[in-house]
Amino acid sequence: MSLWLQQSAPFTAATTLPERTDVAIIGGGIAGIATALHLAQAGVEVTVLEQRTVASRASGRNDGQLLLGLGEHYHRIHGQFGPDKARLLWDFLRDNHAALRASLAAHGVDCGLRQDGGLRLAETPHEWTELQTAAALLAAEGKPHRLVPADELARWLPAGRGFHGALHLVGEAIVQPVQMVRGLAQAASKAGAHIVEGAGVAAIDGDAGAFSLRLQDGQRLAASIVVHCTSTLARELDPSGLLSRTVFPFRGQIVATDPLPAAIVQQFPTYAMSSNFCYEYFRMANDRFVIGGKRWSVPGEQLGILDDDGSHPQITANLLAYVHEHFPVLQGTAFPHLWTGIMAGTPDGLPLVGALPGAPGTFALLAFNGYGLSFAFLAGRCLAEMIVDGQGQHPALPLFAPRRLLPA
Repeated sequence: MSLWLQQSAPFTAATTLPERTDVAIIGGGIAGIATALHLAQAGVEVTVLEQRTVASRASGRNDGQLLLGLGEHYHRIHGQFGPDKARLLWDFLRDNHAALRASLAAHGVDCGLRQDGGLRLAETPHEWTELQTAAALLAAEGKPHRLVPADELARWLPAGRGFHGALHLVGEAIVQPVQMVRGLAQAASKAGAHIVEGAGVAAIDGDAGAFSLRLQDGQRLAASIVVHCTSTLARELDPSGLLSRTVFPFRGQIVATDPLPAAIVQQFPTYAMSSNFCYEYFRMANDRFVIGGKRWSVPGEQLGILDDDGSHPQITANLLAYVHEHFPVLQGTAFPHLWTGIMAGTPDGLPLVGALPGAPGTFALLAFNGYGLSFAFLAGRCLAEMIVDGQGQHPALPLFAPRRLLPA
C-alpha cells in the first residue's frame, strides 16, 4: 500500500447501487472522479463504479507531482509534435493546474498542495545542454522558467550532489494525491454523483441509450452513456477494441523514508524534482523523502505488468544506489515504504479523451502515460462538456481524440 493510502481517511461511498443512471463511469481515480464532478455540477445523473476504493490504484500510487511538459524537456516536445502542438500541450497542462487549484480551493480540499515549482536536474553534461536548449524555447515563448548552473545548485538543492545544472519551472507543484482525489470525490458526491466502491464491472451489454452494466457481484446498472476511466485494467470492456489494441500497461516503483530529522529536511526544497529526462523523480512529503523510477534499468522495463501488489527487488536496489550517489546525506537512512502502480501508455505518448470510434455512447478518459495528475482534472471537464454540449472547449482536445489511433 502506498504511503498516501496509509495516511488517508477512507472515502464515504454510496451504500447502494441505483437501478439506472444517465452516465456510468468505470473507475474511481482522478479521471473518473473529475468527470463525475463536472457532470454532477452540470446537473447530469452520474454513477462512478470503482472496483476497489477511490484512488486506490494509479491515482493513489504515484509520487504526487503536477508537471508541465509530459515529463519530457520542452524542446523534445517541439521536436515530436511541432511548435504549434507543443504550445497547445503546454497550455493544456498549465490550464489543468489552474483549474485544479481553483476547484480544490472552492471545495476546501486539504491535500498539501505546494506550488513552489519543479526542478529538472541534469545528470550528465549532455542533459545540461538539452536543458539549455529547452530554456531557449521557453524564453522565446515567454514561459516562466530559470536556468540554474551547477555552481548555483547548492542554494536550490543543498543535499544534491553530482548534478550538472537544472531548469526550474514555475508552474509545477506537489500534492498528496489520495487526499486530493478523495476530497474531489466528496465534492462530486455533494453535487449529486453516486460513487460506489467495491463495484467491479464484469460485462457491458446493450447499446447507446440502453446499456446494462453487470457487476462482478451480479448486480446490474442501466445507463445511457458509459465512460471508461480504468487505465489499462478493463480494456476487454471496450466493444470497439481500440483500447486493447493501442493502450499498454507498465509499472512504476516508489520508495520512501519515515520522517527525517530537521537538519536533513532543511536541505531539500519542496519542489517537484526529477532527473535523467524525468525517468527518476523525487520530492519531500511531510518530512519524508520519496523517490521513484529506475524501471528502465531492468529487462523489459516493467512493460505489460498489471500486478501492483508486487515489486522488483533490483529496481529497489537501483533506486537506493541513486539516492546514495546523489543525496549522500541519506546514506544509511532506511526506506521502509515501497509500492508500485500501474500506468497506461499510448503509441504517441498522449492520453485518450473523447468518444470511442465504432462504439456509440461510449467514451474514454485514460492512458495518461504516467502523467494523470497533470492532465485528468481539466480533461474530465472537457469530457463532461462533450457529453453535455456535444464538444469540449479546449483547443488542445483534437490531440487527444481516440480516433487518431485508428489505422490510416
